[in-house]
Amino acid sequence: DFFTLTNPPENPWLNVGEFERAAVSPYNYAFCVDWGGGYFMQSRVVLDVMTDVLYRIPGASANWPIDVVYNRQTQVEADRVVNTFKEAYQAIGICNAALDFYYEKKENPYPNASRDDVEKNLKRIVGELHFMRAFSYYHLLLMFAPAPADPDFKSKEVLPYRVSFANAEQASKPVYATADTLYNVILNDLLKAKKLLPDKYASGMHPSYQYGRANKFAARAMLARVYFRLGEFNKALAELDTIIDQNNGEYSLNEIPIEAFRHDNPQRGKEVIWYALYYDVQKGAIPKEATLFTYLDYRATNGGHGPYHRRSTWHTFSMSNDAAKRIGWMDSENHITDYALTDLRYKQLYWRLEGNCGTPGCGDPEYYEMQYTQVKEPHIWGDKYFRGTDGRFTNVPVIRLAEMYLTRAILRYRQGNLTGAANDLNVVRKRAWDAAATGMPFEVSDAFMTAATITEEAIHLERIKELAFEGDWLIYCENLALPVLPGERPGTEVVQPPYNGLYWVVPQEELDFRSN
Repeated sequence: DFFTLTNPPENPWLNVGEFERAAVSPYNYAFCVDWGGGYFMQSRVVLDVMTDVLYRIPGASANWPIDVVYNRQTQVEADRVVNTFKEAYQAIGICNAALDFYYEKKENPYPNASRDDVEKNLKRIVGELHFMRAFSYYHLLLMFAPAPADPDFKSKEVLPYRVSFANAEQASKPVYATADTLYNVILNDLLKAKKLLPDKYASGMHPSYQYGRANKFAARAMLARVYFRLGEFNKALAELDTIIDQNNGEYSLNEIPIEAFRHDNPQRGKEVIWYALYYDVQKGAIPKEATLFTYLDYRATNGGHGPYHRRSTWHTFSMSNDAAKRIGWMDSENHITDYALTDLRYKQLYWRLEGNCGTPGCGDPEYYEMQYTQVKEPHIWGDKYFRGTDGRFTNVPVIRLAEMYLTRAILRYRQGNLTGAANDLNVVRKRAWDAAATGMPFEVSDAFMTAATITEEAIHLERIKELAFEGDWLIYCENLALPVLPGERPGTEVVQPPYNGLYWVVPQEELDFRSN
């Protein structure tokens, strides 16, 4: 009798409304852990820092080994990398527990639920669980697994295989799987998500689904990313065509670039397919990890410039001048170019500081480097984060339509559809063109490409302008078998395909279980 529980544990989700909690929890691990960034923001920073697009400011420091990441020492543990591993698997565990419950109940856990509740909520929740498990595994594979070009991709068992909730014994004796196997898990999950998720919020769905949650277009976008990574270009193009051409006006590039990055409210920019929600002050989550590679302090207000100027005191990585010159925003003498001044992205989403001028108070700290006095050259900083009325609660785009256009452009180009590639590139450039930039030696036609003038390099450089500081460039290079350049790292060599060793070691505390 002593060991008989008076109130034994009950199923934690007694109805569809309570099952909503299962869908919400993985988002928290993705976006709202460890300084508010979760595994999403931590992996975004790490992946960009490893590229030639970013430059490590001398004299800057942080409370974790940033030089290990910058120097691509992937066999050394770094705590942001370790945190990504832990948080992604915590999200996967939650998804597994809820999906086990749903499928063990023969996909009918609530027989008394109304048909409307099942269609609009229960199936949607299951779609979100599959989506978030896929999203979590995707980030784990980007960080901890060989690229598809690596011979180890199909042979080396790199990560714990978890597709059901593990008890203590199972957790202590993990089964490992290859990257190839786990990408198939991701694809299966995303295909189920695409089938179950709605195009958008509709009356009768849980009201929280309106804000920062994945829909069918987000699932299609993730499928496009995964197919692109696996070299299945035709399948990627099919998803991209639907996203771009059949979204019924829900997403477009008809707003200025900053509009995607300055909402600290439930709204989103028209190009934002999916965003990480931070505007809810009750949650208290802030993506502070982004301060490492962005100009503003997370407490900046009203856009963070002019009378509201508030620079971060611990940011560490600017755009490399090497990259700025490649994309045409700096000349050989590090001066700003006329070409940059015609680009709204440069004006709205990046911030240039001139080098330190030598004596205290000699320059405006909003325009001159006064924080790191040893920095004598100008640098361009990312300025995409904390841009809302209250920087602390500014949402962060996770998937944008501009990325979809640029991915379709390069895939079309590689398949010989040069007209289609030029058209997609021009849509992105048209949105970025500053029609009010007078006195520049450029005409609008100079910004646009034709089938006769477009090049693969033009698409690559456009992607840097559009997606720098969003964790994209390293993955893009690997997807297309491009060399990973050293940038401004002294003594660092080019990393050529198949990128042997360019992925992080699994945390030792997890490996200890593997050898148990």
